[in-house]
Amino acid sequence: MAKKFLTARDIDYHADQGVTEIHVGDDLVVTDLGQERARERGVRLIRLPAGEKSPDHPACEETPPSAEVIQQVRSAVIARLGGTPEGLDQIIQKILNGK
Repeated sequence: MAKKFLTARDIDYHADQGVTEIHVGDDLVVTDLGQERARERGVRLIRLPAGEKSPDHPACEETPPSAEVIQQVRSAVIARLGGTPEGLDQIIQKILNGK
């Protein structure tokens, strides 16, 4: 089962749409900043029983990452691996496109 992430940006989007509770199943990881933002915005994160899947949440408006963000990711991967792996740019694009 693929994990989804709920970030501070997602919390802001949902709060702006009037959402006051989000049910969190085993398939949804709430980032630390997402948890903090939920407290700040008054959005309750309700943990579902083990094994239950989170209901679908409306996707927050997607904005493509800037060229600067892509370059930062690329640089971080190269620094971590000590070189440029073959197909790095294609891999980054696949990840950013959710594939």
